[in-house]
Order: sequence, then structure tokens, then C-alpha cells
Amino acid sequence: MMQKKVAQRTFTQTLAWTGTGVLALALLTGCSVAEPDDSDDTATTATSGAAAETSDPTGDSTDGATGNQSASATDPSTSASGETTAAVAGDDPVFAAIDAFLAEQEGALIVEIDLDDNDTRFDIEAVVGEQILDFDVTMDGEVREDTDDDDDDDQEDIRRAQEADITAEDAARAALEGRDGSTIDSLSLDDDDNALHWEVELDNAQGEDDDLHVDAMTGAVTTDN
Repeated sequence: MMQKKVAQRTFTQTLAWTGTGVLALALLTGCSVAEPDDSDDTATTATSGAAAETSDPTGDSTDGATGNQSASATDPSTSASGETTAAVAGDDPVFAAIDAFLAEQEGALIVEIDLDDNDTRFDIEAVVGEQILDFDVTMDGEVREDTDDDDDDDQEDIRRAQEADITAEDAARAALEGRDGSTIDSLSLDDDDNALHWEVELDNAQGEDDDLHVDAMTGAVTTDN
């Protein structure tokens, strides 16, 4: 009888220990399975982010040097063309004379420019305030008022100057465009046939005169026939 009880107790303890072991093993196994592996997710996220930053073919990405360079880049052909046009037009001494005059007479409206026969100065007629005044501008930029010159058409000149959208400088640039080697000999604002325009006379590269009209409202250039 005693042996039977001992055997029963041993069997019961064995079952208890076995159950506890199974439970512990299940808990440990569950923890191992439930814990996520962050390393793979991190790598995937990093890869996706890199792909997103480099996938925009327009260069609008703001990632590092690539995005900044794309945003600040300009079209070199457009830039070069603009600089070439400005350089050709800016070579004509009439632009330096206009700049020197307007620096002295800010807000004046030029109605006529004429290069003198000796090519030493420009004669400029302009609306200053409510009157027409005449000036001499030398090649080195000296501006002097010419009080000896009289104009009987002051009111008409003032009206034309106030109506024109295209300035003398605009008209000169338009007239010189595409005419390499030409220089401005004279510019005069007129309204023949009720069409307000600039009459422009050029000395071309062959030493001949070219007469042009520049529309004072649109800047369109036509040959004066």
C-alpha cells in the first residue's frame, strides 16, 4: 500500500513539473514569435525614402545638392542670347549719352536725338517738366543745356512724348536688333499720318544710311520707304 502511494506521488509531481515546463516553454516561444524584427522594416523604409527622393525626373527634389542644383539651373542658350543682344546694342554710344542725360534730368522724356556732324556729341531735345529743352551731351558724358536752340512745336512735342509707350532708348534698341555694325545717327518722335512712331536713321556697316520706323506704341520696326 505504501509503495502504491509513493508511486502515485512521484507520478503526480512528474506531471506537475512537466506541465510547468510546457507552459514556460510556450511563454518563451510566444515572446520570441511576437517580437517584431525592426531591422528589416528600417532597411525597407530607408530604401523607399531614397527612391522617392531620386524618382522625380524634373529635378524638383530638395534632397541635397541634386535638388538645389536643379532649382538654380538656368538655360544657358537663353542666357547667352540675352547677353549677346545686350552687348551688341550697348556698344552704340547713343546709350551712354541717354544714360548720362537721364542721370542729370531724371524723369525727362526724350523726343529727339541727333549725332552732330563731327561725331563729338549728341543733341537731345526732351520734355522737362512742362517745357521742351535742348541739351548737348558729349561723348564723355558731359551734359550742357543749349539755350540758343528754339523750337516752335513745343506743345506738339510734349503731347507726343506723353502718348508714346516706347522710349527713345527702346526705339534705338529695336532699330539696332539684327543689324550688326550699324549705329544710331538720329531718332525723332513723330506722328505722320496720325501714326505715332520714331523715325530712326542708322549708319550701317557699309557706310550707307538706313531709314526705319519704330512704332511708338508697340516697338514694331518697319523700313521707311
